[in-house]
Amino acid sequence: MASPGEVQQDVPRCPCAIESLAVEAHDCLAIMADRAAVALARAVVEASAKEKGVTRGSLIAKIDELHQLGLLRGHIKEAAHEVRFGGNEVAHGDLSPVDHEAAEEILTLMDEVLNDLFQSPARVARARQRRLERSQAGPESVNATASEGQPST
Repeated sequence: MASPGEVQQDVPRCPCAIESLAVEAHDCLAIMADRAAVALARAVVEASAKEKGVTRGSLIAKIDELHQLGLLRGHIKEAAHEVRFGGNEVAHGDLSPVDHEAAEEILTLMDEVLNDLFQSPARVARARQRRLERSQAGPESVNATASEGQPST
C-alpha cells in the first residue's frame, strides 16, 4: 500500500485489469488529477465487485452484497461506500473541485477495499499452503530447519 504522498506502484494479488485501474488512479493522484483519481477509485470498487461475482444492481447494492457474502468487513464496507460517494460526485457532473487531501483519503480507502477482497485472502491462502506443505514434508524437514538454527515451532 502506498504511504500518504507516495505513489502506489502495484497492487499485488489483484486481477490484472483491476490492478491496472488502481495503479492509474494512484498515477492520477500523483499528478494532482484528483477528480480522475476519485472517479477511477470508484471504478475499481465496482470492477472488484464484478470480479467477485456480484454483478447485479447499483454499486450500493453490490457493496452491501459483498459485505453480506462475508467478503468485506463492516468498516471496509463503509470505506467502499465512501469511495462510491466521492466517485459519484465526480461522475454525476458536480463540477466542484475535489480537495487533494480528500482524494488521497479516498484512494487509501480504495486500497483497503482491495486488501479485503484480494490481498488479505491471498496472504491467508499462501500461509495455509505453506503450512500444509510443511506438514506433508514430515518431521525430517522440521529437523533440518531446526538444525540450521531455525526454531522448529
